[in-house]
Amino acid sequence: MAHLGAVFTSVAAGVALAEPPRTNRLALTVACLLSLAGCAMDAGASPDAEDAVGVVLGGKADGGDYSECELREVVSHLNEGASAEELLEAGVHVRAAENLAAHRDGEDGLFGTEDDDLFADIAEVDEVSWVGPVALQQLVAIVTERCEAPPVEVDPWAEARDPELALVSFPEDMAAPESYQYPRVDGFGLGGTEFWQQWPDGHSPTFSFSEGTDHGRRCMQASAIRFETIMADPPESMVRLREESNWSGRFFNWNDDFTLSEWSDGRGARLWAWRTGLVKWISQTNRDGTCWLPTREMVERVAEDCLLRGERSDGEIQGCSAR
Repeated sequence: MAHLGAVFTSVAAGVALAEPPRTNRLALTVACLLSLAGCAMDAGASPDAEDAVGVVLGGKADGGDYSECELREVVSHLNEGASAEELLEAGVHVRAAENLAAHRDGEDGLFGTEDDDLFADIAEVDEVSWVGPVALQQLVAIVTERCEAPPVEVDPWAEARDPELALVSFPEDMAAPESYQYPRVDGFGLGGTEFWQQWPDGHSPTFSFSEGTDHGRRCMQASAIRFETIMADPPESMVRLREESNWSGRFFNWNDDFTLSEWSDGRGARLWAWRTGLVKWISQTNRDGTCWLPTREMVERVAEDCLLRGERSDGEIQGCSAR
């Protein structure tokens, strides 16, 4: 027994010698406990309470600033199969991400199987434990882009396409066209590019589109668009004029440009049969960049005037006009 006691004493002494000092041992113990506590907090902490009220329409509480589209897309996103890991990566807090995926995937924990319990609406999403205002805000942030309205494309020629609008304007930042296509619609054609620039040293005329001012070219293009718009459904009197007179349906694009004038400004569009075979389609560019264009009503009036002249002059219509 004495021998065994000596052995135990020796072993105990060895163990004691192997142990670190008391102060180091205490510090190590505290560090380990803090580390474990930190891990537990990371895994279980949630910015939402277990039964937190999500601020959503039709959910656990009324109110909220989310649109119907955003709430609908949250449901769609979850039902499309986003995993808990994917929700975490997208910014949803851990408890909400895990519980949402678990609710949807059913008992087998797999998405796309028979026991899936897809979300019927945002209220069902809101009912999931640990899903509250924070989780909903995080979910909405994922789908916000789905609900952004596409940029509205504004047609800079919209007013030119209105056949009843005599004076048209354009967006301030609208660039002038660099080229021009001669329109032809259903047997009616608009040829030429004729500018009369109403200021000293201005071209009077020039038949070169490139020599027009920015505002002048813009107005001439608008005039061509107006021509296409009206002639796509021409007045009955205009069709009769082409069929019952010596005129074959030819127009010529003319623009009076007052852009740099210091003494005058445009007063209105005109239509004028310069010759029996050619009717001038006349627009006017004002100093402020607005533009006078022929209207459908004006086209009807010139057709009636030309029909009368043709009846009296054996089909010749030279000189008929309308303002």
